[in-house]
Amino acid sequence: MEPLRVGFIGAGIFSTWAIYPALHLVPIELRAVCDIDEDKAKWAAGRFSGTGRWYTNYHQMWKQEDLEAVIIWMRPGPRQALVREALEAGYHVLVPKPPALSLDDSLELAEASRRTGRKLMVDFHRRFSFGINRAREIMAQPSFGQLTQLFCSYCSGKYDAVRGVGYQGPIHAYLLDFAIHHIDLARYLGGEARQAAVFYNERDGGGAFSVALQFVNGAVGTLQLSSQRVWWRNYDRIEITGQGEYIIVDGLWGLRHYTKDHNTFSENYSDQRSTELGGDGDALTEFVTAIRENREPIANIQDCVKTMRLYQAMYDAYLAGRDGVITLNV
Repeated sequence: MEPLRVGFIGAGIFSTWAIYPALHLVPIELRAVCDIDEDKAKWAAGRFSGTGRWYTNYHQMWKQEDLEAVIIWMRPGPRQALVREALEAGYHVLVPKPPALSLDDSLELAEASRRTGRKLMVDFHRRFSFGINRAREIMAQPSFGQLTQLFCSYCSGKYDAVRGVGYQGPIHAYLLDFAIHHIDLARYLGGEARQAAVFYNERDGGGAFSVALQFVNGAVGTLQLSSQRVWWRNYDRIEITGQGEYIIVDGLWGLRHYTKDHNTFSENYSDQRSTELGGDGDALTEFVTAIRENREPIANIQDCVKTMRLYQAMYDAYLAGRDGVITLNV
C-alpha cells in the first residue's frame, strides 16, 4: 500500500508514548511534526520522522509540506476549531477520543466531514485491540448464536485538576475522557441501544455509574463505570454471552472463550502498553486503508456521533440529578 503522507500536530506525553511509536507498524510517511513547544517538536521529529522536519506553526507546515492527512493529538476543546479547519483545508484527519466535548460539537465535526468529503476518524483504539477483535470473530460464528447479554466494566481512579483540565469537572472528565471507551464498546459489541437506565452516586469527587441497556436487537447489557478505584491497574473487563457460549475479555488481550465442548484461553502479555495488542497500530492501519480504499473508516465521525448520543444522555441525566430510564434516539 502506498504510504500515506501525514503531518502530526501535537508532541505531548501520550502521543509520544503510544501513537508515534505505532507509526512504524503502518504504511505512513511522517513528513513533519508540529507543536507550539519547539523542544518537543524537535525531539519528536528527530525520533519519529524520516525527514526530521518540525514546525511550531501548523499553517507553515501545511504550506511547506505535501500532506494528505493530519493527525491532531490534543485535548478536545482546543482541538475542535483546528479539526474543522484541517477538514476545510482538504486533509483527512485522525484524532483521539473523545471526538469532541459534547454531542453538538461532534455533530458539527460530522457535518464538516460530510461537507468537505474528507474522512475524520476517532481513535477508539479499544475497538482494534486483540481481545475485542478476537471476540467479534467468535461472535460472528454460527455456534455463538445471538448475543443475549453484555457486561462492560471500566473503572479508574479519581480525576483531579491536572487530569481533568479542559473539562467541566471531575465527573465530566471521567465520563468523557475515560468511560467513553466502554460506552463506545457497548455499541460496537452490542449494537444500538433503545433504552438506558442510569443510576449513579458521587463521593468526594469520584463517581460511580450503573447503566442498564436494552439493545435494539433484543439483547440486554450493563455498564459498570466508576472513578472511585485506583489508577494504573487492569481497567477492562467485558463479558459477552451468546446462546450457549460466552466470552470474557480481561484487559485488552486476555481472552477466555467457553463452549459446551471445550474452553479456549489466550494468555495475557507482559507488555501492558503494546501498540499492537492494545489497538493503536491497527487503528492507524485502518485510517490509512480506508483512505486508500476510498471508504469510511471504522470509528468514523458519523458512527462516533452515536456513541456521543449515549454519553450525552448519561451526562445530562447526571447534571439534572435524574436517575432512571432514558429513551434514546436511535
